[in-house]
Amino acid sequence: MARQITDTEIRQLLELDLDENENEDVVFDESGAESDHVSIQHDSDDTEKEEDEHPIEPNNSDSDNSDVEMSQPLSNFARRSIYKGKDNTVWYRNPPSSRVRTRAENIITGIPGVKPHAKNAQQELDCFHLFVTESMLSEILEHTNSKIRNVRKGINNTSNEYAYSDTTLSELKAVIGLLFLAGLFKSGRQNLKDLWANDGTGIDIFRITMSLRRFVFIVNCMRFDNLDTREERSAIDKLAPIRYLFEEFVRICQDVYVPYENLTIDEELVAFRGRCGFRQYIPSKPAKYGIKIIALVDAQTYYSLKMEIYAGEQPDGPYKVSNKPHDIVDRIVQPISQTGRNVTMDNWFTSHPTFEYLLKNHKLTAVGTMKRNKACIPPKFQEKRDVNTTLFGFQKDMTILSYIPKRNKNVFMLSSYHHDCEIDLETGDQQKPAIITFYNQTKSGVDNVDKLIRTYDVSRNSKRWPLTIFFWILNTAGINAKIVHMLKNPGAIASRRQFIKKLGIALTAPHQAERLNNMRLSTTLRKRIGSHIGEPSEPTPKRPDSYIKKRCYLCPSKKNRKSKYTCASCTSHICLEHANFICENCRTNTE
Repeated sequence: MARQITDTEIRQLLELDLDENENEDVVFDESGAESDHVSIQHDSDDTEKEEDEHPIEPNNSDSDNSDVEMSQPLSNFARRSIYKGKDNTVWYRNPPSSRVRTRAENIITGIPGVKPHAKNAQQELDCFHLFVTESMLSEILEHTNSKIRNVRKGINNTSNEYAYSDTTLSELKAVIGLLFLAGLFKSGRQNLKDLWANDGTGIDIFRITMSLRRFVFIVNCMRFDNLDTREERSAIDKLAPIRYLFEEFVRICQDVYVPYENLTIDEELVAFRGRCGFRQYIPSKPAKYGIKIIALVDAQTYYSLKMEIYAGEQPDGPYKVSNKPHDIVDRIVQPISQTGRNVTMDNWFTSHPTFEYLLKNHKLTAVGTMKRNKACIPPKFQEKRDVNTTLFGFQKDMTILSYIPKRNKNVFMLSSYHHDCEIDLETGDQQKPAIITFYNQTKSGVDNVDKLIRTYDVSRNSKRWPLTIFFWILNTAGINAKIVHMLKNPGAIASRRQFIKKLGIALTAPHQAERLNNMRLSTTLRKRIGSHIGEPSEPTPKRPDSYIKKRCYLCPSKKNRKSKYTCASCTSHICLEHANFICENCRTNTE
């Protein structure tokens, strides 16, 4: 039986370093709201309206005082035993009884790890092709060649036919391999001329794989959908140029892997500053401007399981969906529905109705921070108290807390996973509740994926947002492929850098072998290609004498007349004065 890989080994193999502030508490602004992941598109009024659409009925069945009728005046004892939110949500001071059998939502179904049908992939290239399949590449190849043919029609000068010729599947893979290698050398934003430089400062594998001109041409012509029908599809779908490729990639991510017990829902921001109808501005993100993607990520391995591009208000049609936090969470947890797992989220997604809905309809628990303006928070929780003190409120399936980490700061949290008032003793004088410790341990799944992407980013500067999304797909596929390879080979010591290096070399090797047999290339270049892939190159055939001007052997020496023409019989060089011409028909009849 294979050894179980530990969290520390996962971080080491993924080369993910802990930042100094990674394990610190959540940072809140002056109003008490969590300061990270703020988008200008977030409308707090919409969030409050969403809560009003899901009214909370008082739950009195989880305490010794459950027989108290809320419609009648409460006794002094009952008032001391409960807290009430602004929307009359009832929270009990005492936790429910712990002498109960394991809750149904805490029973994990499905063995975490790689699914059986994906275990045949052993090498780095095999793991990558689990996520970027041959059918996906064939689709890209078809639409890219269609674009190349359109470009070729508008070019009058066809002297260099190779530069504008259709690409092949091996050449397309080689382009992807070079993108990975550029990310490996952290040259994603570097001038391409530096990578192809032949003055000793360039990287040899780029020159032996393809020319700079060809690489730029293929990347510029890369397309992911049918250009002839795009206008019609765009009328009902803003994501039409990348819809098929993105949905196919997300589907495969769910088919390959079963997540561990804790997952994270958060937003990624793919850096992009070009024209895009749904570009976002999130000041807390490193890129600030870009395309927002909501992601469901395994908090232990950082495997991306489900993703959804935020496209704003879609036109009427099959792709029009609600962008309310509750509805986004409902869609994003579909792959883990009814599996008994826990989801950690930030204050934009967290609400009492959403957590109740996850328990009832998906059998999932959740932990998250809350904004102070949530109606379910009792006013008592918002009052000033001593530093490092905590107030707890309990329902049958829910726990709310208010913690004071420092003066004038108040942290509000909601959990359907915890049902006690446990304090983490390892926090010392800070007296942090165990819910906050758990949240800090599981909140960074998506943020860590962002860190991994930035470490070896394949992205190039582009004005086309579909191409930017394709670069993001390659980055995420590379991370997921490394996780699959790591879980299947827990004893392997290969780091993520070594994995990407082997993957890039494997993707470029077939096209290099094709170039080895290209007699148009110089002997020096073909020798370097053969040395790289371990195959000797065939010697370049000697150019025929007809390409070289020599002195006519029939002319007197004093004339020194040179000619490139040769005799068809003896192959000696002759000038036009001593040559006899005959048409094709006569030559055929003579023979």
